[in-house]
Amino acid sequence: MELKKTEHITLNLIVFGTIVIIGVLARQTALHYGWDEFSSYLILVVCSIVMGAIYLNMQMVFEQLLSPTIEKYFMKFECYRNKAVVVETPIVHAELAENTIISESIISEPEPEIEIETKSDTTEEVSPPSCSELNEDVTELPKEEATPSTINNTSIEESNQPSEYNLFRANAMAEKERASQEKLDKVLTYTKQNLVLYLSETDLNRLCGYITEYYFSDSLPKVEQIKVNAQLKTIDIMHFGWNIGKAFGKPRLQTATFIKRVFAHTLRDSEISTIERKMSHTESECRIKLDKKIA
Repeated sequence: MELKKTEHITLNLIVFGTIVIIGVLARQTALHYGWDEFSSYLILVVCSIVMGAIYLNMQMVFEQLLSPTIEKYFMKFECYRNKAVVVETPIVHAELAENTIISESIISEPEPEIEIETKSDTTEEVSPPSCSELNEDVTELPKEEATPSTINNTSIEESNQPSEYNLFRANAMAEKERASQEKLDKVLTYTKQNLVLYLSETDLNRLCGYITEYYFSDSLPKVEQIKVNAQLKTIDIMHFGWNIGKAFGKPRLQTATFIKRVFAHTLRDSEISTIERKMSHTESECRIKLDKKIA
């Protein structure tokens, strides 16, 4: 028990020291780039808090998700399973050993002495009980104790069964992932249907890759500009950006920056602020219209 406590304290000290070192490095970096003392100390505190939160979240994820999965995987190996059973059922084994000793003591009791009763002048000897009778008495003792193999199998089955919380969490995460993938597939289908006439196959596939990366990432992906057919005007690209940004739930400014980088040639005369403001305008004629269905 003391050893586990010492290991826990040591681990916490190592993590705390690492967080402090990272915070100090962040402060030195801020000072190197000309920040004042107060701001650099503020960077140290914020960095330490963020790293501590990341560590706690990783530890929670490991305990709730990874640890049961890893334990379930290792339960397939006999050596690990036997070790786990020995740790879980020491009291049961002690009780079984005690009951075995009691049973052996009962079996090994000496035979009772033979008493001779004298009635009148006739002497009768009482014959000792035979070995078969003793064995029958011993076998009639109730067997209330469960065998070790039964206890081991029961404990293994209970440990392999996931908890109700883990089942609900796994179902919720699977449903969330399914909905997210369905939303992405809908946007990619919309992109291919509306731009297939204005892009080559290579550029269309590259655009779908940029859109997928933009959806799953919080930051803008690194892209190379894609040149569309001259039939599409600036307002068409703005409408296309508004449609996919609305479907993904992305901010207008972030979407405007994304399409400005991807369609740099078509939007070369438009600023990001202008694109952000005019993305949902419908005054001028266009080929790609605002589509609220995919949102």
